[in-house]
Amino acid sequence: MLRITLIGNLGAEPEVRYSQKGQPVATATVAVNQVRSGPNGERQESTEWFRVRAMGRLVEFAKRLSKGTRVLVVGRLDVGHYQSRDGEQRTSLDIWADDIVALSPPHDPDNRSAPVAGATNRSATVPATSASRSSAAPGSRPAGPPEAPLVHEADDLPW
Repeated sequence: MLRITLIGNLGAEPEVRYSQKGQPVATATVAVNQVRSGPNGERQESTEWFRVRAMGRLVEFAKRLSKGTRVLVVGRLDVGHYQSRDGEQRTSLDIWADDIVALSPPHDPDNRSAPVAGATNRSATVPATSASRSSAAPGSRPAGPPEAPLVHEADDLPW
């Protein structure tokens, strides 16, 4: 199995279609930009496009995303081969998503915001948004058992 993690921008609104069994499948394209130094030190930019498909709980989350949203996608790479209309052999790169996290709100043109939401097919909960994480008072600790204090006694030290 080929696992892949991508960070990129949605190239269009996700589209939802239904499988032959009636299950919803969301499909979106993600553009991943790379910047490299060329042989003469010049800056070279390239963009690779990936088709991302989501099923299950991820479909509802994907429907809330919009073109330009910066996303992190973790999933399985499915490499397909087909023949184009003009007879050329082509390769398609499809990602079957296990996790999708929105890294920017749709209205953030610079895509510099903290993570805003995410979804996964592996658990029954959707991770908290940055807004709900920041609602706790500064310096407050999460609920749970108190941590034991660190105690270093002289005879516990290795030297």
